[in-house]
Parts: sequence; structure tokens; C-alpha cells
Amino acid sequence: MGNAGLRRITSEKTLFYSVAVIMLLMPASEIVAEILSRYSEVFLPSIFHPFFFRLFGVLGTLLVVLHKSSELASPGTRGKWYAADIFYLLMVIFMTLSAVFSTKPGLYADGYLLNSESPADFLGYFCLFYAGTRIRSTEYRKKLIVVLLIVEMAHGVLAFFQTFDIQITYCLLTRHSGAAYGLTPNSNFYGGLAVFMLACVSGLYLFAERFSGKKYIRIALVLFAGFVFYTMTGSRARLVWAGFAVMLAFYLVSGLIMIKGNIDRDTLKKYFIRFFVLCGVFAIVFAVTIFFTDFVTEEVTRTQMELEGKLYSGLGSDRLILWQCGLESVPRHWATGIGLDNYRQVFIEKYGNVDLFFFRSKAHNEFINTLVTQGVFAFALYLFVYLRTVVINVKKIFKGENDTPRYFTWIFLAMFVTYLAQAFFNTSVISVAPYFWLVFGLLNAPGKPMESIK
Repeated sequence: MGNAGLRRITSEKTLFYSVAVIMLLMPASEIVAEILSRYSEVFLPSIFHPFFFRLFGVLGTLLVVLHKSSELASPGTRGKWYAADIFYLLMVIFMTLSAVFSTKPGLYADGYLLNSESPADFLGYFCLFYAGTRIRSTEYRKKLIVVLLIVEMAHGVLAFFQTFDIQITYCLLTRHSGAAYGLTPNSNFYGGLAVFMLACVSGLYLFAERFSGKKYIRIALVLFAGFVFYTMTGSRARLVWAGFAVMLAFYLVSGLIMIKGNIDRDTLKKYFIRFFVLCGVFAIVFAVTIFFTDFVTEEVTRTQMELEGKLYSGLGSDRLILWQCGLESVPRHWATGIGLDNYRQVFIEKYGNVDLFFFRSKAHNEFINTLVTQGVFAFALYLFVYLRTVVINVKKIFKGENDTPRYFTWIFLAMFVTYLAQAFFNTSVISVAPYFWLVFGLLNAPGKPMESIK
């Protein structure tokens, strides 16, 4: 096969459709799994997620290799590597080293398939990151936004009914009575997904005139934002408020900075009117949940009881204990970590083979989880890329043209920082993380090529 044929096979169009298919396949397969689990004990909710996503990780990696090979041989990009390519390679290397030098090689999340992240899962994340960096067409990016809205609608409709204890089947992992979990196996996971998607819907409403001049679209978007906010609150996950606060602060600060930017006054006026309308919708929904549900009051009561030591679990559902135990293990495994997705080994090393109530297979903090399981070098890489992502995209927003791609960047960056805020208290799982990795990649589209690496 010639390079021209290879370029056609690994084109931007191919990358877009491969990403769109896996994004939509995840919730679709879960709906099927939930229906089947209702009638047969052979099937469990979320049972198809690991198989489809790991297959994508393997096939996607092959696609990445072919795509990069085509680039390296093409006249315009011959021998050139981009920063995003280097990040991709380093993430693969650190993940591999962590898996190979694990204290329990081959064991991920204590062997629990539906909560684990194997090397194939990480390859899937990295493929989404790489694909996102190469999907630069405004039209394809707009379609990806539509895909994300469809995903949230699928999760959100079921989450809405779950707040009334109406379910297709049952929640596989953790769920308080009346809590929304969507198409994930845990209400905390859905809370993280919901606030991430809320940043997307909110941004689309704030910049609505850039995507559609139709009034009913703007009305639909603000109502959808209120709907997602309700299901987010209905997850009863306290971690969502960290993401929500960051999202609101991001859009407010963005508006204030726009005052001194090159945004015309009419657009600026519409932005602030919509921002306060959005806040008003959130306030109304919040008031409804206060007066007619116990979503918020239960969270407040639980926090007070933790502070007073009245609950069996410690503050933040034992998060402080989890983090402390994990950080204590870092000096012993600082280079490659204790093992890829092997956080439970932290407790085994400290307490032996007893099974105490706070033992967990995850840190419930994605930053600490990376540091403990993959080591200092991987942790430093992620922090660097996260920071770089924010810096370069802030520059793009405030130095770029007043066009649609600029506003896509705005929305993706809001989603990015919102996810990272809730990730400080949440867990990376394949029912949620893939959407973040796609946005992560979209924000790292190559600019100027790096020097050739021979």
C-alpha cells in the first residue's frame, strides 16, 4: 500500500468516525446490558464496557501507528513530530513501565473487571487523546459536540428517573437510595460526568449565536442545562460542587476578561445576560431540590456527621485516609509507582492481608492515584501537560480570531478544567474518562511542528 492509500485510510474522517462510534457505543451497549441483566443473571450492568473499550484500545493504537507513519512519510510533515505526539509516546511508556514493574503484575483494581483500567484501557485513552489532536475540522468538532450531547441525553434521561427510584435494572457498585447514576455503575461517576457535560451545554448556550441563530435552540440549551444540573444534583455526589464552582468561575472570569478583549459590545452584552439567565435557572432548580428532595440536605448532613466523627467512614468518605496511605508509599515506589491501577496494594503493604473497611482499589483522587500507581515521572508529565493545555488554550482564546473555532476552544477548556476540579475527589473509570481524554486531545491540536527526531 502506498502512502497515498495509507493517508486515505487514516484520514481525519476515519479518526472522527472511530471516535464517534466508541463514544456512542459505550452508552448504547450499557442500555443493552441493563435490559439483558433485568432478565438474566448471566449479564451484569456495564458488562460490555470493558470489552468494547479494550478492543478500541488495541485497534485504535494500530490506527495511531498507521496515521503517524503516514505523516512521517508525507511531503508536508516528513520527519516531523509534534508536542502532542511526544506526550502520547511518554504516556504509553510510563504506563507500560508501571504495568511491567508493578508489585502485582497483571492485577488491576484488585481483579475487578468492571472497575479496572488495564493497559488496553489506557491505550484507549491515549488513542482518544491522539485522535483529538488530529481532528481539527470545525465541522467535525461541531459533530463531536453533538455526539457528547447525545451521550449526556442518554445518561440524563435514565438519571432523571433514577432520582425517583425508577430503574431499568440495578446499580452495580455504589448508590444511595434515589441517587442518579445514569449509565455508569456508580452515582459518583455519573456526578462527575454530569458536571463535565454541564460545562459543555452551558458554553453552547453562552455562545449560542456562534452555532445557531434560532431562538428555540437557545431556549432548548438553557433548559437542557437546567435538566443536567438537576441530574447532577440528583447524583448526591458532593464532589460535583467542586467542578460546578470551577465551571461558574471559569465562565464568569472569561466574561470579565472579554470586557478588555476584542469582543464586540453586543456579543458581550448577550454573554452576560445569558450567564445570569443560566445562573437563574440553576438557582431555580437548586431551590426545587431543596424544597422537594433531600439531595442537598442529605449531603450537608453527611458532611456534618463526618466532621463530628459520627459516621463509620472518615471525612470525605475516608478520602483523607486513602490519600495519606497512598502518599506514604511513594518513597518506596517513586520511579514506576506501586503498579498500574494497583492502589489497593498500598494498604496490603501497610496493614498486611487483612481486609479493613477503608481499603479501596482507587485513590478517589486522580492526581494522587497517578502519582502512587505510575510514579513521579508520570505524575510530573501529566501535571506539565495539564498546565500547558490551559496556558496555550487561554492564549488561543484571547489572541485568536473572533470565529467559531475560538468558541469551541472556550467550551472545551471549560470542560477540561471542570473535569480536573471534580477529579480531585473522584475516580477514573472507563464509563466516564474517555470523554475527558477526547476533549484533552482536542485542546492539544498541533501548532508548529517540533524538530525532527531521527
